[in-house]
Amino acid sequence: MIEEHRLRTLADYEVPRLAEQSVTPWEHRRGGRWPAPRQLDAGEVGHLLNMLLEAYDGRRPAAQVRALVAPEVYAGLSGPRLPRPRHRTQTIHTCTPAPDVLEACARVEADGRSIALAARFTRTPTGWRCERFALLRPQQATNPSRRAA
Repeated sequence: MIEEHRLRTLADYEVPRLAEQSVTPWEHRRGGRWPAPRQLDAGEVGHLLNMLLEAYDGRRPAAQVRALVAPEVYAGLSGPRLPRPRHRTQTIHTCTPAPDVLEACARVEADGRSIALAARFTRTPTGWRCERFALLRPQQATNPSRRAA
C-alpha cells in the first residue's frame, strides 16, 4: 500500500500559499521573483577588493573568489604563483557611472610603495561580479641618453 504524504499548513502559524505565489524552478534560477542585489557601499567594496588582492598575492586560493569575478579576471588571478609582496588597500573611492555598474579605485601599498588599483563591478541577478581588476604600477624611469659634446 502506498501512502501519500502532504504538507499541511499550521492554522495558527502559517498563511496558506496561493498557487500564483509559488516560484517555479526556472524563475528561481533566472532570478524572476528575487529582488536585484542592493547597491554596495564603500566598506563592502573594500572587503571585495581585499579578497581579490589576497587571491592576487597568493594568500587566498583563487577558487574562493571564482564566483565573484569574470572568467578573464579569474584567469589572471589563477595564473602561476609568483612570490608577491602583501598588498594593502589604503583609500577607496567609488562611483556609479550606470545603475548596474560600480567602479572603484584604490591606493594600495606594497613594500612601502603606493600602487593604484582599478576595478569595475557589474550587477547580475545573483550578485555583483568583478569584470575588471588591474593594479597600475608606476613606469620605471629610464636614464636619458647622453649626448656627445
